[in-house]
Amino acid sequence: MSASESRSRCEGFTLVEMLVVLTIIALTTTFAAPLLSGGSEGLRLDMASSELAAALRVTRSAAVTRNAQMALFIDVDRRTFRSSVVSERPFAPNIEAKLTFASAMQSAASNGGFQFFPDGSSTGGDVTLSLRGKQTKLCVDWLTGTVRKGPPC
Repeated sequence: MSASESRSRCEGFTLVEMLVVLTIIALTTTFAAPLLSGGSEGLRLDMASSELAAALRVTRSAAVTRNAQMALFIDVDRRTFRSSVVSERPFAPNIEAKLTFASAMQSAASNGGFQFFPDGSSTGGDVTLSLRGKQTKLCVDWLTGTVRKGPPC
């Protein structure tokens, strides 16, 4: 066997070495991905506002289809929201809520909500959700009962 033949057989990686490297990469990705995505406050805030907006829309739709008044209540202290068609759900951890709504819908200092009527209208108001300096706002139009997301409400 010549020196060049011996050297060519030793170059490269074995299958076992490649499998070990792939296993290390997979384990690293598995444990690093949740840590990297958990720090995204903007994403958590967006998900929380989307969930609340969906609950508001479902409550409005139920008021129209059932031809009855429906209300969605928000408890700022407990950080929950609920209605007769949406079971009680918590906001994501550390998310603060600030309400602006009709005083007739205020049941306590930290509780309030939005009333939806059979014609689709509502008592109106807005909810501002904040998380570590980032904010998003949901507005409920009093005339149409539609829910919009964003500051220009």
